[in-house]
Amino acid sequence: MIQRNILFVTLILIVSSCQSKKAVDLKTVLEQKEQHVFNIMLGKNGPNERKLKCLIDGDFEGAQQAITEEERAFDKIINEINALETGDIKWGNQLKSATSNYYKAIKEFEIFDRLIIVQQQISQNKTNTEKIRDAAIRQQGQLSRNKLKMRKIINKQEQLLATVQKRFNLLNHLH
Repeated sequence: MIQRNILFVTLILIVSSCQSKKAVDLKTVLEQKEQHVFNIMLGKNGPNERKLKCLIDGDFEGAQQAITEEERAFDKIINEINALETGDIKWGNQLKSATSNYYKAIKEFEIFDRLIIVQQQISQNKTNTEKIRDAAIRQQGQLSRNKLKMRKIINKQEQLLATVQKRFNLLNHLH
């Protein structure tokens, strides 16, 4: 009888400690999305790199086009994340939501550059009066301060995502 109870308890421990294949799959997909975001932000010839090259060259229209491409790429990733099925995965919905919100915050931060670029273009246009150029420079300063506030939002979303990821990994026995 004692051996049977020990065997039963051992079996329960083995079953309860097994990783959920669905949880592993969800984690893998989200890691792939993270790699896509990395490529958008830092990848060679990615939209962000093209935006910076255009700005260096004074090609404001090209920079705006790169931002549009970046926005579309983020929208695609966010939509794909939101479409993921989490079913009965422990903390799957929370992980999906935290990941989506984090990428939304990054997207908003990146596309905010549109406003800064417009002001930069105005401030560098020699056909504008000095008063208009100075106003554009002041506006750029205000936009930069707003962007710092957005950076704080990203940091909070990143912290929340890290907390949710830890909980998800713990509950689903992932490392």
